[in-house]
Amino acid sequence: MNEPSRRDSVNAVQEWRWWLTGSLAVVAILSLAVWARRSPQPLANQPRPTVSELFPLPTISESPFLNTKLDVAYVGSDACRTCHADHDAAFRHTGMGRSMADVDLTREPPDGEFEHAISKRRYEVRRHDGQLWHRELLLVDDPSEVLLAEFPVKFVVGSGHHSLTYLIEADGFLVESPVTWYTSRKAWGMSPGYDVAEHSGFERATGEGCLTCHAGRAEALDKSLHRMHITEAAIGCERCHGPGALHLEKHRERETATANAQPEIDHSIVNPSHLSRELAEAVCQQCHLRSTATIPTRGRQIADFRPGLPLQDFRTDFWLDVPDKPMTVVGHVEQLHLSRCYQKSDKLTCLTCHSPHDVGGERKSEPHQTICLSCHHPEHCHEEESQRRKISPDNDCVLCHMPNSDTEIPHLAFTHHRIGIHKAVPKSSDTSPSPASRPGVLRPFLTESWPSELDQQRAFGLGYLEAANREPQPVLADKYQQRALELLTNVRSTGLRDPALDAALARLHFESETPGGRSLAESALSLAGLNGQDRSNALFLVADSHFQAGRWPDAVATLQQLTRSRRHHVDWLLLAECEQRLGHSNAVQEALLTATRINPRLWRIHQALAERFAKAGDQQQADWHKRRAVP
Repeated sequence: MNEPSRRDSVNAVQEWRWWLTGSLAVVAILSLAVWARRSPQPLANQPRPTVSELFPLPTISESPFLNTKLDVAYVGSDACRTCHADHDAAFRHTGMGRSMADVDLTREPPDGEFEHAISKRRYEVRRHDGQLWHRELLLVDDPSEVLLAEFPVKFVVGSGHHSLTYLIEADGFLVESPVTWYTSRKAWGMSPGYDVAEHSGFERATGEGCLTCHAGRAEALDKSLHRMHITEAAIGCERCHGPGALHLEKHRERETATANAQPEIDHSIVNPSHLSRELAEAVCQQCHLRSTATIPTRGRQIADFRPGLPLQDFRTDFWLDVPDKPMTVVGHVEQLHLSRCYQKSDKLTCLTCHSPHDVGGERKSEPHQTICLSCHHPEHCHEEESQRRKISPDNDCVLCHMPNSDTEIPHLAFTHHRIGIHKAVPKSSDTSPSPASRPGVLRPFLTESWPSELDQQRAFGLGYLEAANREPQPVLADKYQQRALELLTNVRSTGLRDPALDAALARLHFESETPGGRSLAESALSLAGLNGQDRSNALFLVADSHFQAGRWPDAVATLQQLTRSRRHHVDWLLLAECEQRLGHSNAVQEALLTATRINPRLWRIHQALAERFAKAGDQQQADWHKRRAVP
């Protein structure tokens, strides 16, 4: 039989690169000698400073609220419900309260199916054996169906106001389904980002980066990318009020003690109404501020944020200053801050119009009018009253001054949060923005001061790398990568050893196919705090380096770690090639079968497996793979 060639492996690696960073050009690598520079030697008989002494972590702001400390435990919404049943019941009807849930067949949309011609696949949604199943089939002229994959759905994400997205668990990993329900069309369709010929099927990882905002409490197991433990599915009380252990303990003690006067403010729990505008908005911004790049502060994780503290203690959010930037689904915070209404007021916040405890989650037109007219006089409206009534019988200011706007997600439109006068834009068949002729400039959204110049350069460097990952134009992506390389190289030359920094530089080396990537990836893996995407990337780079050098056993050992961290077919294809070099025929077959189970559209691998099974005399298995070996 014909085993997968090195060319197939290279193609697989190239596919992985696309999946990781998009289309990126080769960057010019600065001399590795820069990295070898050392800080001046300490004087004789004086102890050498430790890394933590030379590069102390940025501090976290003080707060009068006791539950802002990172060691305060979460207790879950069930514990809050005991005393706050009314608030909890109202919150559960809001979009946040319905952000994610176990699948309930009585609430799910009707079964259905649709064809996706450009990817040659057909999708079915079926109820079966008390579960909701999503099925993927090959779209071929064949009287009998050619099943590629099917999974029972584990979680539904979204309130259903706009759409419903679905998560399945495959091999212990949480992944997104390519099938989404669109409420406005009342129809099933491809999930956002999947409406292309070569999409990821049931392979898109759903890890902490997604669940931080869509789930109440979730954590990755064993530093993996998307082997997840869900503690609380829907967003709960503690997302806005902070961990509740101290508050619960305090009120349990009060029940057994003599009656005491209730303090004006209970500092055992955060109530956003007692926060400054900046700190109150940070509670909303933890999920609704998602711009070009979000970079965790050195030594912190995104999930470390606690209500009552400044968001910039935990992360830096960058926006790319380019002309004609289109609205994004989570661009509401940026848009609001651009509004004159916001800039001229010291009280206008998200909570002015949105009450998390209101049934329905949003105040309707009459309260909107009251809010607007508290500053604006009706006679100042430039629109004739008859025309206003025609546009909005309720005379709702929002319809004109915060209209629905298209987003980058097909089939969806969201309220534009830049309050102002919006001119009608003629609709065009081509809604994509014009290509930029020169690179944009990253600007921090909130941060005005930095813990140190080193941390500023680190944040900008990682930000430009993320901007490169999102940039569809290779020429601009190359420029962002070059800027990232310059900044991050300079930071590392100071002697700082940081896992995110080393992992990012290792990626830059891998992308440019220049030496040094393996040592940087190994350095990242040796440092505490490396997990998720960065850890998976570093493991792959080390495995690839071992493969290129012919160290097959070392490559296999590293890939075995990697396949416990994430579920991606490229890892198994590289593992198959390593096992082939070692002469482990059975291990080769098992790795190839796993790769095709993860990505059933690997038609060349199906073809190779069909030949293998035919030679082994297993014609049934040979025919099964042959039917799926369709380009």
